[in-house]
Amino acid sequence: MSGSDEGWTLVYWDVCPGRAEFLRLLFEEAGVLYTEVNDRDIIIKDVIKGEGGLYPHFAPPVIKKGKFSLSQTHVASRYLAGKFGLLPIDEEEAAHAEQVNLTCHDYIAEGRLAFHGIYPTGPYATQKETTQPYIDRFLESRLPRWLQYFERLLKSKDDGKGFVVGKSLSYADLGLLHVLRATEAQFPAAWEAEDVPALKAFKKRIEARPKLAAYLTSSRCQPFSGDSMM
Repeated sequence: MSGSDEGWTLVYWDVCPGRAEFLRLLFEEAGVLYTEVNDRDIIIKDVIKGEGGLYPHFAPPVIKKGKFSLSQTHVASRYLAGKFGLLPIDEEEAAHAEQVNLTCHDYIAEGRLAFHGIYPTGPYATQKETTQPYIDRFLESRLPRWLQYFERLLKSKDDGKGFVVGKSLSYADLGLLHVLRATEAQFPAAWEAEDVPALKAFKKRIEARPKLAAYLTSSRCQPFSGDSMM
């Protein structure tokens, strides 16, 4: 797989923001240049089949710099956070940031699964009718519980007006931003109706950070696919 020996490469499908958005937000907030590899044939050959000379990976997203490569989105997020100064220095705060980030990944995974209730790895288009009860159940009982947890999390410190962990931005804030944007894009009515004022204020506040605002309004920021919070 080609790529600069000095710069970062992000390998992911080009059909949606997907799990790679957790990583893009880290690169963008840190102001670190990266190149995206989206070619399906290259991904299948080098990542899925393992013929590209990389450390073995199960699936993208994959981050790569020189001969080093890493997958599993949460692991890659934490690694980049450490490199970019977005990982809390305090041991207990770092542990809480990891807890929150993993919870964000759990939420996205559950939300996505609702759209693939019959065939988890199959396309949503082939199971729209049969998986609708799963989506309805997620909207009715699970999404409110997730959002109320995140609301409670924010309000547990600084009356919800600060950051998720500590006194400065961390990768946990960026992970939460991503899942809130995915929620609003996928379920706009539910997002509007849910009583989570701290979450909504947090989303606007983090989106307004200069580097993130520039990214979110640029052509580099892909729209959500509209069929599984991806």
